[in-house]
Amino acid sequence: MKKPTKTLAVAAVAAVSLTLAACGGGGEGSSSAGAGSAAEEILAMPEIDDSDGLVIDGEQVADAELLEAAREEGSVGWYTASGAESAEVTAARFEAETGVDVDMTRMPSGKLSERVLSEAGAGRLEAGVVTITDPVLAEEFAEAGVYAPYEVTSSDALADTEGVVYEDGLYYAPYYSAYAFSYNNQVVQKGDAPKDWSDLLDPKWKGKVGIVNAGAGGTVQGLAKFQEELDADYWEKLAAQEPRIFDTTSVQLEALARGEIEVATSGFNSTYGAEVAGAPITLVVPPSGVSGTYNMQGVTEAGLDSAAAKLFQDWTMSTSGQRFAAAQGFVAARTDIPTTRTGSYELPSGDSDGLELYTPEQARTEGADIVARWNRAFGYSG
Repeated sequence: MKKPTKTLAVAAVAAVSLTLAACGGGGEGSSSAGAGSAAEEILAMPEIDDSDGLVIDGEQVADAELLEAAREEGSVGWYTASGAESAEVTAARFEAETGVDVDMTRMPSGKLSERVLSEAGAGRLEAGVVTITDPVLAEEFAEAGVYAPYEVTSSDALADTEGVVYEDGLYYAPYYSAYAFSYNNQVVQKGDAPKDWSDLLDPKWKGKVGIVNAGAGGTVQGLAKFQEELDADYWEKLAAQEPRIFDTTSVQLEALARGEIEVATSGFNSTYGAEVAGAPITLVVPPSGVSGTYNMQGVTEAGLDSAAAKLFQDWTMSTSGQRFAAAQGFVAARTDIPTTRTGSYELPSGDSDGLELYTPEQARTEGADIVARWNRAFGYSG
């Protein structure tokens, strides 16, 4: 194994920092011009026909009445807890394919939940669509009357797909966040790199692996659950490797880019973004599978009066919207769409045995126990 030069390490961290500043930052605003260019680099534009409604690559996304009304409105208000980079390119792609602007507000799930529930409680929630990365919070939104039932154009395609349509269209799970692992390709040669989860337990990686504590969020809880199902003693074996434990994925990813750690468990979407930005990181799709967690999205009560909000939801669940999510490093919820690679990588499909989903019910009923037991296994006190 070789050490990265100081110059390359500094450049790598700069690339990751630019990416993660977007992924970790909050704020309000619409997508930038640069996001539009990035969106097309992620996936080439589809064939669009708006002569009679909106037809993208042969699929009817909206009828003429809805499309015309949405364009007359001009923009959709979107609250999202997605990483800023992902949210910006998604907004830019929607704008490019539909001709409707996005007025985006982005912040972490906890803060977004507080804002949404506060505004809804005061009767002044203006967002037409809300996306949240924590399914338990989505359930709270549903109970609080934030979401309103809406049947998307692609509802027939979703009829036989489990775990996508919730409460008869009150909200949807449009895509899943995948978790795998990655390595610093300036330090680790491809032939020496780990290829499956069991390889992380090889003594040669002792003290060189970076992980995020299971209490940091649902995605890492899902990963912990997945690892335990692979091997009942996996946590204890990984703890014996003396991994460096991080509180956030952003700091972990920067440490990987610097070469401070050589291998890291990784959220696929954010890590792929760092790789594309120039970080010396290579992702691995393990043959024994990856873990996945739910993202939830719904039209709000205010959104029922907004054609633009309905169009945004229709587009998200369309083949085009689903393929764009997959190209970013998510796993599309729809399983009837063409295989869409994330750069050179191919993640398992939503109905594949290679994707182990951490369900909303598991998050609600097992999450606290998973975190407590994981903390004991790793001797972690926060």
